[in-house]
Amino acid sequence: MKESYHTCFTSHSEVLFRNDEDHRMFVNLLALAAFRNDAEVLADAEMSTHVHLNVFTNEPVAFASTLRQSYTKWFNRRYGREGRFGEKGFYLLRIEGHYHQMVAENYILRNGLHHGVAPTAFAYPYCSVRELFSEDLGFPTAPMGTYSKGEMAFFLPRHAEFPDEYEMDENGMITRRSFMEIRKAEQYYVTPRNYLYQMNRLTDESWLKEQAADNCDQKPVTLADIEQAEDNAVSRMLKNENARGFNKSIMQDLDVCKLIDGNYLGSAPSVYVMTESQRERIFRALLYEHRLPEKQIRRCLAMPPI
Repeated sequence: MKESYHTCFTSHSEVLFRNDEDHRMFVNLLALAAFRNDAEVLADAEMSTHVHLNVFTNEPVAFASTLRQSYTKWFNRRYGREGRFGEKGFYLLRIEGHYHQMVAENYILRNGLHHGVAPTAFAYPYCSVRELFSEDLGFPTAPMGTYSKGEMAFFLPRHAEFPDEYEMDENGMITRRSFMEIRKAEQYYVTPRNYLYQMNRLTDESWLKEQAADNCDQKPVTLADIEQAEDNAVSRMLKNENARGFNKSIMQDLDVCKLIDGNYLGSAPSVYVMTESQRERIFRALLYEHRLPEKQIRRCLAMPPI
């Protein structure tokens, strides 16, 4: 029987996604990895510096390795980049118990809220939060493409294998609903009303007490477990549950990357093929003209951290 795992991999010195196409390709590769490894994906969230997934599988390492290696290969080829992408290795946490599972899903689906890049969990577009109970809650679906299986292959790596039931939207992304185990993810919430409650409730001691009802050996799943973050970072995330950390006027990493790639590259195909002095000039422009944080600029320019 397949077991549930939360997996996360990170890239804090350079962004994982520079635009929407990168996000779409990651989801496509997630779908291909799920098919190749016979894995059931229940929840996902793609942030600029890390990715969270909940997967039922017998081979968690094989699944995570397949996905990460395929995305690294695609990203490197697309941007003229070389080498390993992100921090070495990835994090795995086995999930056991109904309430443990629900809490793990909660933290994954609320990631945009916790990191202050969205005012609510449902406002963050790069995750599966709007896939659960979508009809009951009135969430719109992306317009579907009318691609044949051969035409779908145009948007995927060469020789990609995928089942006939996979569908694509008009932008060339395999729809989450066609490959993820959405119904299985919904079962832990039972009703749309409870799902809304879970996406909006504040984290407190009751989260720990509810997990105790599972009567299993696993300790309660916490935000610190999911994020692998220090106490001060977790404190900031908990404050963001009240939307205190969200400011729509602040440029997020994706906005900065789009600004760089759209306005500062010149004839260069990407920041990765620029010289150090060229990237330094862009760095100064973003620092003094746009007043952006130095750490964020370095991350979006793939410059070594200080």
